[in-house]
Amino acid sequence: MIVRGLNVWLDSQHVLRDVSLEINDGEAVLLVGPSGSGKSTLLKTLSNIIPSVIKGVVKGRCDPSPRVLGDVAMYIHQEPWFFVSTPYVWSEVVGFTKIKSLSGVREALGEFGLGGHVTRTTYTLSSGEIQRLAFLIAVNSGKDLLLVDEVSSYLDRRNSEALVRLAEKVVKEYGKTLLIVDHNVDLWSGVVSRTLYMSEGTLTEGVENPFSDALKHLSEDLSPPHQRGDGCLSIHIDSFKFPDAEEPLLSNVDFDVCRGEVVVVKGSSGSGKTTLLKIVASEYVKGGKAVKLRGSPGRLVFVPDNPLLYLSSPTPAEEVGREGLKYLEYVGLSSKAETPITKLSSGERRRLAMASALARGYEYVLMDEPTAGLDPLSKGSVLEAIVKASSLGTGFVIASHDPFVEMIANKVVSIERR
Repeated sequence: MIVRGLNVWLDSQHVLRDVSLEINDGEAVLLVGPSGSGKSTLLKTLSNIIPSVIKGVVKGRCDPSPRVLGDVAMYIHQEPWFFVSTPYVWSEVVGFTKIKSLSGVREALGEFGLGGHVTRTTYTLSSGEIQRLAFLIAVNSGKDLLLVDEVSSYLDRRNSEALVRLAEKVVKEYGKTLLIVDHNVDLWSGVVSRTLYMSEGTLTEGVENPFSDALKHLSEDLSPPHQRGDGCLSIHIDSFKFPDAEEPLLSNVDFDVCRGEVVVVKGSSGSGKTTLLKIVASEYVKGGKAVKLRGSPGRLVFVPDNPLLYLSSPTPAEEVGREGLKYLEYVGLSSKAETPITKLSSGERRRLAMASALARGYEYVLMDEPTAGLDPLSKGSVLEAIVKASSLGTGFVIASHDPFVEMIANKVVSIERR
């Protein structure tokens, strides 16, 4: 694949600027860059999603043509909730791959750590499980070019490393070509032949790890908040299982979170972290037994991993309100205050949801994977904003597999499926 002088405009915004690259058949290449720099736009253009589905103006030369690439390429979306389209796991595999037998479905799912999910309903899958399912489908789709957008962002370390091993296999044994967008340069170092860097729509080659300084800052400067408020939530869940499940997803979960504290809930992909937050939010609203208040009560909000389910205003400035503009600065979005939310990148929307929750003054904030898909610099802004809000009396329960999130935790709760 050869691209020369690629320019893309979306709603008159010049997103990609004179992008040129060449990727050989059977090669794996990593693309990194700040959130909102145009990485996903490039993948969507190469797969012909832009302009055939998402309207835009595309100029430049591509060999093969975008129309041909659209037939041989498969784009794995960075937002898992946009990927699933059928009710069951088996129907996703049968519908979108060359695998047509139930035994073949079981074998393929087993290779991706999903062997027990053949008949599971897709709406109960975690984001990380959907990401693994998406990669399985891409590998078995018959497509030769896989455009992989943040496919490890919701995966714990073990599942991330397993996915990378499978990616290496499909390149070396199956001859697939991979263009991978990910912020974790070290994760893919053994698979990719080179790393490209995108910034403000322009592309450069020959970089090693452009995030090394930001990663050093995260490692050295992050620490938990020190102030504890006068209100607490006591959370206890005896057992919970989905209607179509044979075994409980959650059992004997018991912990407290106080205002001014950060509690991190960690566990592997599919262990029930998101479900735990949803149960707590639901029980808090209806006064259920799973959540009890001690001390001064306060308002609680759940910020889901899909920020589009939380955001409700046309622009960031309207979302946070005049008094909340400082929170846009906290998360590095001051320059995007008047940009339509529909035009923000996934990472920018995630940061905006965080700012919105803080601007509304909730005493307790439940956040699901707030750093997923963020570059290290943006991740640092979000984590520092959480610590700052905690020092002012906000209590956080954060579901995350990110080790940097653990660095700001006063308490870590581990949950794993047995």
